[in-house]
Amino acid sequence: MKTLLYATDFSKKSVAALRFAHALSQELQAKLVVLHVFELPITLASTVSTTYSRREVRAFAEHRERLLAFCAEHLEHLSEDQNITYQIDEGKPIHEIITKNAIETKADLVVVGTKGGNRLRESLLGSTTTALISTSHCPVLAVPNDADFQGIDKMVYATDFEGTDIFTIEKMIRLVEPLEAELHLVHISSRDTNTSEDQMKWFQDMLRHKVDYDNIQFDLRYGKNVFETLRSYIDEIAPDMVVMLEREGYSLIKDLSHRDLVKRMNSQSQVPLLSFHKKNFIEQHIL
Repeated sequence: MKTLLYATDFSKKSVAALRFAHALSQELQAKLVVLHVFELPITLASTVSTTYSRREVRAFAEHRERLLAFCAEHLEHLSEDQNITYQIDEGKPIHEIITKNAIETKADLVVVGTKGGNRLRESLLGSTTTALISTSHCPVLAVPNDADFQGIDKMVYATDFEGTDIFTIEKMIRLVEPLEAELHLVHISSRDTNTSEDQMKWFQDMLRHKVDYDNIQFDLRYGKNVFETLRSYIDEIAPDMVVMLEREGYSLIKDLSHRDLVKRMNSQSQVPLLSFHKKNFIEQHIL
């Protein structure tokens, strides 16, 4: 990974994500783009005039100063020689502006906090993060407000033995390999059957042909409640990051959609959650 983009609304609950993104970028020796998106007042934005242009320029300058002060306050030993770019943009919806900036900066990863603090804008946990995962060309990392970067030694990925899972894992290796992290692949099955074991064996063989990375563990877990079983597994493994694939219109089991699972993991897990979206792999494959 060469470029990470971190988006902030200046809320206290985005501070942990800033520190996490900064530490991860240093670990990966990657460029960090720090972005703040704001909205101009309707009365201001609707007036096409010299006065409007001056106010717009002033608004950008003021938000840039706030962004620089925010980073200086919350990042220790920040120096000018660090590979950080500060970026201000205006518009809505916010997730589309973040996505636009991620494309323009060729970001490999977007980092956000799990909650925002401004009721005028969408919070980064709710609809904005969900929409961002759907529109972003790259994975989105949601960092809880109490997360503390201590390195990435273990990652957990919940697989459903799909071909898209293999594409996701191939992408993950770009993050995992430089960190030399353990990758734990787990499948949650509602019933203890030979079918699940056969599927796991097939998946292992397919993955070995596609991915050249030895530090991978494969696990099966059985339980009627997918979320609780996965939560128990995460508690057991104690990973530094959980990775999930957002699947539209698909279910791990009949009574719990994967979309709901991602949302529940996002809201309840204290571990950073890295989300990919299946449709982006399909689009990239078609292109």
